[in-house]
Amino acid sequence: MRQPLTWIAVALLLTGAVLLVAGVGAAGLWIAVITVGIALVAIDGYRRSQGHHHA
Repeated sequence: MRQPLTWIAVALLLTGAVLLVAGVGAAGLWIAVITVGIALVAIDGYRRSQGHHHA
C-alpha cells in the first residue's frame, strides 16, 4: 500500500457520504468528515506535484 493518505481519505469520504445519506448522526459532523477527506486528497496531490518537480 503505497498511498495510505489516499486510502484514508477514500474511507472518510465513503463513510461520510453513506452516513449522511442514511441520516445517521448530525449532518454537520458528516459534512466535516467529508471535508477532511477532500483536504487529505488535496494535500496528497500537492505533495506529489512538489515531489515530481524536484526529482
